[in-house]
Amino acid sequence: MKFYMGLLAAGAATMIAGTSMGASLSDIVIKGPMAERIHENAQISVAVAEKIAKHCVDEAASKNMSVSVAVLDQYGTLTYYFRADGQPKGAAESAISKAKTAWTTRNPTHALQNQVALNPWTAAQIFQQGNFPVAGGLPIVVDNQFLGAIGVGGMAATPPTWSDEICGWNALNAIIGKQPDLLPVVPARAPLPAAMPAAAGGR
Repeated sequence: MKFYMGLLAAGAATMIAGTSMGASLSDIVIKGPMAERIHENAQISVAVAEKIAKHCVDEAASKNMSVSVAVLDQYGTLTYYFRADGQPKGAAESAISKAKTAWTTRNPTHALQNQVALNPWTAAQIFQQGNFPVAGGLPIVVDNQFLGAIGVGGMAATPPTWSDEICGWNALNAIIGKQPDLLPVVPARAPLPAAMPAAAGGR
């Protein structure tokens, strides 16, 4: 129990600490007539969303892998989506599910994956709440302003060097600036109950 509480505290500290950005908020959001038209000054631009997604897509391709990437804005609206050739339906949809979960929780989906690893019985509740407890979803925050979320799906993980989450994290670091450190991988402590989705094994 002490380990569990300590992990959650450390994870919360990492996530709440925010991001030391290389790009400013004005570099990321829409401006001028487009912002005035919708009376909104904190909407991630499609150009930046595309750059983030393409960075991940290109990095995956350099490893002979294909990937799906979804970027949501601060309201949870799909801003940019890319599905590489050869991505099956489930893997492609997982990118959107991860982005939605990161958007809902304002935290990396890895946090929920670790929660399920520590207590598999929480998986059913998490899924019932509409969340997807699989690493690969990350919030997008600039100058302490929440701008949306990215979800990456479809690749076979090769911990600790490569995964959907690392691909998305690298893209955010490259396009936006320094991101909070990724959460540690928590090994499963008990087998999942029969017929319950295996969160840590999904893509």
